[in-house]
Amino acid sequence: MSQTLPPGQPPEREDAPGGTPADSGTAPSHGAVPLDGAVPLPSQGVAGQPEGADRPGTDMRTKGTVPAAADLPPPVARAAPHLSRPGVRLVAVPLAVTLGLLTVAALGTGFVGRFGAAESPEARAFTSLLEFDLWSALVGASIALYVAVAYAMSYAVRRRWRQPIDRPAPRAVAVLVAGAAVLLGAVFGILRFFTPPDSVPVPLDGLAWRVPLLLVLGMLAAAPGAVGLWDVQVRLLRLSRRLPTEPDVLAPVGALRELHLGWRDAVRFLTGGSLIISTAVVDAGALRNALLAYGMPEKSFPASSVLLYGAFFSVMFALVFLPVVVLWRSVAGRLVESTVRIPEADELTEDWIERRARLVAFLRLDISLPKVLAPAFGILAPLATGAVSLFLPGGGR
Repeated sequence: MSQTLPPGQPPEREDAPGGTPADSGTAPSHGAVPLDGAVPLPSQGVAGQPEGADRPGTDMRTKGTVPAAADLPPPVARAAPHLSRPGVRLVAVPLAVTLGLLTVAALGTGFVGRFGAAESPEARAFTSLLEFDLWSALVGASIALYVAVAYAMSYAVRRRWRQPIDRPAPRAVAVLVAGAAVLLGAVFGILRFFTPPDSVPVPLDGLAWRVPLLLVLGMLAAAPGAVGLWDVQVRLLRLSRRLPTEPDVLAPVGALRELHLGWRDAVRFLTGGSLIISTAVVDAGALRNALLAYGMPEKSFPASSVLLYGAFFSVMFALVFLPVVVLWRSVAGRLVESTVRIPEADELTEDWIERRARLVAFLRLDISLPKVLAPAFGILAPLATGAVSLFLPGGGR
């Protein structure tokens, strides 16, 4: 019996029961099993990849979604921070640090600045002054800053020693720690010798232990910076031995990067030391203002004493930092000479001049030393302004 079909519809085959074409060329729907019992293959994308694999930012299971960080290898997850939003723990870290430093400042103000400070009548009159309140608050803030600087510089030293090849041997670490202890002991001994406790009559009970304690805390905070600067110098000496002295011998791999990291860490340690010195001098100036407000004659505590106090610490810290700077510039100059050697006069080209100038500029060898150190010593600019104001008429009362 013949059947009239609509135009464009192929005729049904007799071997396909149910009116389903067996060779229509269309893929079976998902979940349907072909008549021959074969398992259907997933639809293919570009170059034989599963569909959706050629689309960036899509998941194999859900199209149009970004894969979760847990589904990626750890290196990829760390390199893609946008895959995970900051959680409560991460957000709470800076808040905890700030609140912790405020707590340290409050404890320092209460213990070092005010604990048992007003037992005598003279001390009660002195501690009732607003200038004394300012000094005690600055003492607490200084202790909090010492903690922050010590942690930052200790973390920088730890980062420098994270690779076993860069970490000094245990005996070498012991030598560095012993050197820091000797340096701190020498600084403390010199200060106590030239400024005995009764050199300035301060009407404050417990002054014999307050000032030495504050001094020791500041020096302990600066100790990691001294160790870090010595470590920078050690690494520079090691790099200097690796630099070639013969012509036509290339510089070792990674020399430029090591120089760059060494200078960055040296400036970081210098900045920490400058902060500590500035804080110590500000504390001394605040104590002087409180004593002048109490009625002490200016000649008993002249303004020059505050400046000499800061100059002493600056000189002590310079004894550690300046050798590092001199050695760094020497090694950097040798690296330039070994990388872009000076040719003969008839071989001088524009390309050679450009390469050498670019390397010299990157290493800051074309800048004078005071300009190179300006960012770190810029912290002392407000202190210098305040020092000048001490000598103006009426500035030192």
